[in-house]
Amino acid sequence: MNILFFYRVYPNYGGVEVVTSVLAKRFIADGHHVTIASLEQPHPELKEQVIEGVELIALHHPILAKDNVERLHQVVIDKKIDIIVNQWGLPFKSTMLCNKAIEGTKCKLVSVLHGAPNISKVIIKAQDKVKTASNLFSRLLYTAVLSAKEEVIKWSIRYACKHNEKYIMLSDSFIKPLINYAHITDASNITAIGNPITIPVDLNGFSLDNKKKQILYVGRMDYENKRVNRIVEAWQEIAAKYPEWSLILVGDGPHKQQLIDYVKENNIDRVHFEGFQVDPPIRYYKDASIFMLTSDLEGFGLVIIESMSFGCVPIVYGSYEAAYDIIDQGQCGFVTPKPYNKAETIKKMETLINDDTLRRKMAIKAMEKAKKFSIDSISKKWYDLFEEILK
Repeated sequence: MNILFFYRVYPNYGGVEVVTSVLAKRFIADGHHVTIASLEQPHPELKEQVIEGVELIALHHPILAKDNVERLHQVVIDKKIDIIVNQWGLPFKSTMLCNKAIEGTKCKLVSVLHGAPNISKVIIKAQDKVKTASNLFSRLLYTAVLSAKEEVIKWSIRYACKHNEKYIMLSDSFIKPLINYAHITDASNITAIGNPITIPVDLNGFSLDNKKKQILYVGRMDYENKRVNRIVEAWQEIAAKYPEWSLILVGDGPHKQQLIDYVKENNIDRVHFEGFQVDPPIRYYKDASIFMLTSDLEGFGLVIIESMSFGCVPIVYGSYEAAYDIIDQGQCGFVTPKPYNKAETIKKMETLINDDTLRRKMAIKAMEKAKKFSIDSISKKWYDLFEEILK
């Protein structure tokens, strides 16, 4: 089978790009041919790390430029592409480009929406402007802008669903909200395939007995989406009660220094900023007992599954539906309800901190649940989908 992935940026350090690489590697190992096309290639140093056997096709902005269509169409013909996996499920222009490229061929198109269907960075920013408007006129103006942006997104979703063989969500829990949000009348081609774990899970020599009393966050240090400040503020409330425990923050981002300053100014003990890690943060997962994520916006939350693979018990703010697919509530972790409530977060933290037996029991179940998202499991779902489309 000849498979072509399309995405806005590749190669790159982002989550979608890493998932694409993991899937491509598996497909090649199984004897298939993979090509990856992208509009932007901002990190030439990463080209050396691209999987052997993958050919990169460099396109450019604007996405619907005539030479983009012509080049991608020629690639489809020359490489006898059977299926395009469009990893940029929105905006609609990505679907439009791919459909133009496969005209007159037998190639099929599927698109993946790597995010929650009813919320996005664009919408969150527009909502914040409405909330912070200084006067009635500004509030009315920003409300109108917000409404217009939502209508464009809804139309884009309907277009993408209509013009793909399959429109793929990252979670079954995303399907109903997508249908309701975009007012979709025919949802027969909407399905769900989760993302695979993107780090090697080698448990040789690993033991839950070696876990340390650490609470861990891994990800981008920002306020708009990740809301890492919530974790720091929750820890601030209980740090003095648990002197054997510490908070480990792994990652970088625009608000890292702001968080460091907050910790210093408020004399919050045992908060360790580990910075950006070139290698996967496996050693942090192996050491930590509790993993936390309090984002307002997540696509899937792969870091949750990665941490669970190494026996971290997650506490996750349920701002997005997929959290409930990943975590069996009270069995392999905790999901706190909307709207965000610091007291509820602290309650779950203290439940795990104070009960070693419960924490170990949940860690074992977390490791078992994470296997559902192994590359073996996820690649089988992709092959089943390909077989259905290409039969």
